[in-house]
Amino acid sequence: EEIQVRPFAAMPAGYRFVPKGDPYITRNCRVRTHEARKQLYIVVNDKKTKLGLRCPKHIYQAVLAESKATANKRAEAVKKRDNAMYDKFEEALLQMFPKCPKDKIPQILKHALQKRSGRVGRTSTVDLEEKVKLAVRAHIRHCHTPYDALLKESGSRQRARDEVLQRVNEVAIQWG
Repeated sequence: EEIQVRPFAAMPAGYRFVPKGDPYITRNCRVRTHEARKQLYIVVNDKKTKLGLRCPKHIYQAVLAESKATANKRAEAVKKRDNAMYDKFEEALLQMFPKCPKDKIPQILKHALQKRSGRVGRTSTVDLEEKVKLAVRAHIRHCHTPYDALLKESGSRQRARDEVLQRVNEVAIQWG
């Protein structure tokens, strides 16, 4: 069970605050607290934004030690996964848009696959082909049309997109 508390609520004996920010630490503190059948507290502000959690100190210390011991191995695994994702994305892009200028590909990949950006390349809810199509079209829109100037001028994303749609389609067809 998880109970929401405010930052100023009294800290239970034997517990400590774990700020959000390191997914490995917060996830493992949460899991191990539940496994130990201990109470887990979610610390939220007045707007219900999660600030972190409170878990037993001994669980936090064990997770922190494990985090330090496995940091290099986990970083390598992340790098390997990221490289594989990058390679798959590039392969699909080249297959779907074989006439895309080669010097544009790194820019498209870097932008689409930027971590924690909310961009389409990182989402797991869209299949690879759709992600590539959307990423390429976004690149064309921003780099090969006056979209950004139109957006700034009109303030309407939809109006700016509508105005450049034909040019985006033309370039996408040329690249395909």
